[in-house]
Amino acid sequence: MKKTVPPARLLAEALRGLSWLACLAFLVMWPFSYGFYTSFGIDMDRDQEGSRVRSHHRLRWPGDGSFWMGGEAFWLPDSEPVDPFDLGGAFFQAPRRPKQRSEWNKVGFWLFRGEHPKPTVPVQAATYARSFWVGVPSWLPPLLLGFWPVRRWVRHRRLGNSPESR
Repeated sequence: MKKTVPPARLLAEALRGLSWLACLAFLVMWPFSYGFYTSFGIDMDRDQEGSRVRSHHRLRWPGDGSFWMGGEAFWLPDSEPVDPFDLGGAFFQAPRRPKQRSEWNKVGFWLFRGEHPKPTVPVQAATYARSFWVGVPSWLPPLLLGFWPVRRWVRHRRLGNSPESR
């Protein structure tokens, strides 16, 4: 007799698999996060008030052993071409270590928030607009992402039945 698997269980298994995949990706990046700058994400441009706004949304390893997630935006002249969506990235470049401002920064925790006033219109050159970055030690994402799948695997091994046997 063929068993049917409930949709909620299929979704949970898919999420668990994605969690494993993300955990492995962060695990690979962990040792590289101490010596290389790596960044990837999405760049988006839009027209706004007589100029262009270019925003970058990124996952970033600056080279100091931390992992950052966030984004930044820039005011650009109206003459700049609009590229509504673009994948962006830089892989294994020279580190771009930020200046540490606290004890939290030394262990890998960061928080940057910046808001700059809009320049006069028309904008003549690229000008910083705003940014928001949250950073954690690069060992923390693989630990958190791997906890759920590993906990289930250990629990099933302890009970003597593997997930494959069901």
